Amino acid sequence: MITLVLSLLAFGLATFALRQRRLLWGVVGVGAHSLALAGVYLSLAAPDVALAEAAIGFGLVTFVLLLALRRAGRLVVAATPTYPLLYQQGERVAGLEWEILKRLAQRLHRDLEILWVPRQEIPRLLEAEEADLAAGGFLPAQSEALPLSRALVPTRLVEVRLGPGPLGAVAGGRAADFLPPGGRRFEDDEALLSALARGSVGGAVVDLLRLRDWHFKGKIPEVQLSYFPDQLSFHFAVAPGEEETILAALEELLDELERTGELEELMRRYLR
Repeated sequence: MITLVLSLLAFGLATFALRQRRLLWGVVGVGAHSLALAGVYLSLAAPDVALAEAAIGFGLVTFVLLLALRRAGRLVVAATPTYPLLYQQGERVAGLEWEILKRLAQRLHRDLEILWVPRQEIPRLLEAEEADLAAGGFLPAQSEALPLSRALVPTRLVEVRLGPGPLGAVAGGRAADFLPPGGRRFEDDEALLSALARGSVGGAVVDLLRLRDWHFKGKIPEVQLSYFPDQLSFHFAVAPGEEETILAALEELLDELERTGELEELMRRYLR
């Protein structure tokens, strides 16, 4: 009877370990399964086999799995600085998306690494598997077919006109899709702002969140805006092929944060 109960317990623990999406719980299930097997062997009058299973299966194998789990790898995020979503604050990284990414990295048992890159480099890094995620106010361009998370923060594109001349936008982003003929593309926000200050361009196509940041930092004056009709949203994007792992874990995390009210609290903290 004891042997039957322990055998059923071992089977149940093996099933538990195989069904876990979080690696840590899977390792816990494997360790507990080894202990249950040791009990089965002991009940079958094989104490030497039981001792070996407990020492190797539970002790050594579980230790090695935990060590491998700790060194499992990194969660590499390709991003452009976008206040208040994801930005550098001295030596630290901060922002609404940073809070989400930290929790995602913990859930996936990975070390989080941010690669600050020009916006136009992000699709290449994801497709080449040099990065796992895209963040930093990511507005997918019309030509990009990357797997996207749910909409995170709504926004719109606006035309900012400071004087005569062509319009400019950051290359690679959604704003560049709305440049009229003769528009100029720039590597990043700083290059675009420098061109605006010099008068090399007479205006810019930009999203409302970045425009608000420019105003708060005194980089451009108050101007009359022309709104584009499309309602857009910032997303996370993931590397192709990661839909069942990273994207699924991200959506699960966002569901949990929304259900507990923590996502709403983070929104208030960073977007007020």
